Amino acid sequence: MTVIDTGLLLGPCPFRTVPSSVADVLALRQAAGFDRAVAMGFRSLLYFDPIAGLELELAEYESLAEWLHFYAVLNPEFPQWAELLQRVSADRRLVAVRLVPALHHYALDAPIVRAIVGLAGELQLPVNLMARVFDDRVAPRFVEQQVPSMQEVANFLTRCGETRVILSMFYFSELEALAIDWAGLRNVYVDFGCCKPNVASLDRLGEWFPLERALFGTGAPFYYWQGSRLGLAGARMDDGDKSGILGRNALEVFAWD
Repeated sequence: MTVIDTGLLLGPCPFRTVPSSVADVLALRQAAGFDRAVAMGFRSLLYFDPIAGLELELAEYESLAEWLHFYAVLNPEFPQWAELLQRVSADRRLVAVRLVPALHHYALDAPIVRAIVGLAGELQLPVNLMARVFDDRVAPRFVEQQVPSMQEVANFLTRCGETRVILSMFYFSELEALAIDWAGLRNVYVDFGCCKPNVASLDRLGEWFPLERALFGTGAPFYYWQGSRLGLAGARMDDGDKSGILGRNALEVFAWD
């Protein structure tokens, strides 16, 4: 069974010691049993302009490049967004651009966001929309997370057209309550592992969301990864669906062989 974690959080973080040296990440891979992973580094989110932070992360983890890939965080307020998109499209280690309006404080219906999504689609790049970085219950109080309203998210998804979109770090209850035709949004994927769903939530997932477009990232090592995996293992769904969620669906969205 292919296992792909689509939501690692790595690197120096001012709020918590994150064990994410190369040796730590290798140990995590062995413990979690994943074949590939997609990560975001805190340096590209909090410390540097996005490109400078990303380059440092790629250099630090270069020895893991065969299986460790990255989201490229894109802040529309920086003038280099088109350059960053071209950078992503030219490097196999970079698999998608990540938008984090909760921290960068911009509207999803802003013209520049539409332009970014459009160019990403032309370059055949997925766009990852990250609802939040920190769990609202334990978020550092001096970080102002402005999570987009679910109506904003629904409108954003309906505007994305043929561009592949991945939703991450939304709560399960937020997504389940969203009045939207998930089946009709054929290019929208959702990372449910980072929602920290319990078994009961996963039992009813197939009632409202197409299981072939469900992904599973855990937020490790920043977050505890085993709880989400145990929830999926205990869910009442067939082994084929579980296998798809754990890895096969990610092969499709990232266009991996």
